[in-house]
Formats: sequence, structure tokens, C-alpha cells
Amino acid sequence: MADGESKAETVEVLSKEAETLKAKLEEERQKLNDVAFPLFSLCLCILVSTVAERLEVINYLNIKPRRVLKGHQAKVLCSDWSPDKRHIVSSSQDGKMIIWDAFTTNKEHAVTMPTTWVMACAYAPSGNLVACG
Repeated sequence: MADGESKAETVEVLSKEAETLKAKLEEERQKLNDVAFPLFSLCLCILVSTVAERLEVINYLNIKPRRVLKGHQAKVLCSDWSPDKRHIVSSSQDGKMIIWDAFTTNKEHAVTMPTTWVMACAYAPSGNLVACG
């Protein structure tokens, strides 16, 4: 009987130790959080209000089209200027990527992709390559 009681006491001691370790672990996890949520939302409000005070009003921009580049048969999803600002690359839902001469508005190259999902296009920083995907 004494042996059974000592096992029960050992289990009880180990259970208390496990609960203590769980509490310490949770305490350490709370320390690793950046901040508590109510404090975080307060800090965020203060940050947003201080940033908003420094913003300047942007005057109305008078934007008007200069040239219309005609060549795609579906929505144009992306376009990018070349680093030398002489060419434009555009990609469309028609599955084509077109490289334009921005000064003359002529198509220089038209590449048909194997899929119509040509969502993006860009020039390489060197201006020698284009990528699309």
C-alpha cells in the first residue's frame, strides 16, 4: 500500500511541476509577443495620426492620353517602360506580349505566348530583355 501511495504522490508532484512549467512557458510566450493587442492598436492609431499630419495635399493632376497604342485584342493587364524610356512592353489577356516604340507608336515585336494568362511583364534593368508570366 505504501508503494501505491508513493506512486500517487509522485504522479501528483509531477502533475504540479508540469502545470508550473506550462505556466512559465505561456509567460515566456507572452514576453515574445511584440505588444499586447490593446496597446498595439493604440500605438497604431498614434502612428497613423502622426503620419497623417505630415502628408501634403496633392494637387489635381491633369492627365490626358497622348497616344493610343492599338494592337491587343483583349484587356491589357500590365505594361512597363524600358530604362531608356524609348520602348514600352505590354501584356494582355489575348496571350500576346508586344514591344512598342514609344516615340512612333509602332509595334516592334509581338510575341504570342502558349497561354492567355499573361498577367505581368517587365523590362530587365539592362533594357536588353523582357520577362512575362
